[in-house]
Parts: sequence; C-alpha cells; structure tokens
Amino acid sequence: MRSRLATVLCAAALVGGLSACDSVRQATDAASAATDKTSICIEALQLANFTPSSQDVEQTASDAKRRADELQALADKAADTTLRDALSGMSDKVSELDVRNLDPATVADWTREKVSAFNTLTQACL
Repeated sequence: MRSRLATVLCAAALVGGLSACDSVRQATDAASAATDKTSICIEALQLANFTPSSQDVEQTASDAKRRADELQALADKAADTTLRDALSGMSDKVSELDVRNLDPATVADWTREKVSAFNTLTQACL
C-alpha cells in the first residue's frame, strides 16, 4: 500500500513539475516575442524616419530603395500581423520614391502620406 502511495505521489509531483516547466516556457516565449517586436519596432522607426533630399536625387532614390527593402525584411520577420501590415505599408510608401518623381510637389505630397504611414507604424509598435 505504501509503495502505491509513493508511486502516486511521485507521479503527481512529476506532472506538477512538467506543468510548471510548461508555464515557464510559455512566459519565456511571450517575453521573447515582446523583445522581438520591440527590436523590430526600434529598427523600423529608424528606417522610416527618412527624409528625401532634392540635392542628390540619385542618392535619395538609392537610399529609399535600401530602406524599403530593409522595412520589408522586417515585415517578413514580424509575427504580429498588425505590425507586419504597418511595416509593409511603410515599405511600399518609401519605395515610391525614385529619380523620376523627386520633384518638390511630389515630395510634398509623399511626405504627407508618409506621416500617415509612420503614425500607423508607431501605433502598431505600441
């Protein structure tokens, strides 16, 4: 009788220990996801803080393409769908800049639209 009781108690302790390990794993996964989102957001907001220059349109177009590609790469890594959509939207907005459309009127319109995309990205990072 004592050996059965000891066996049942050991099994209960083992199940309890496994449940605790699962809880720790879930907490660790949640913390890791939050860290990933935070690091993605920090990098994304730095990339999105892009101001085109009319002084060197070729360099501006090159910088815009590089930043758009990096924003899309971040979107591909984001697990959060709201963040992924906001990153893709910002990438699309930045990629619109090329040498053909870097005149002052177009840049002014683009900047207004970019502010909206930047606000969407900021909200997704909260």
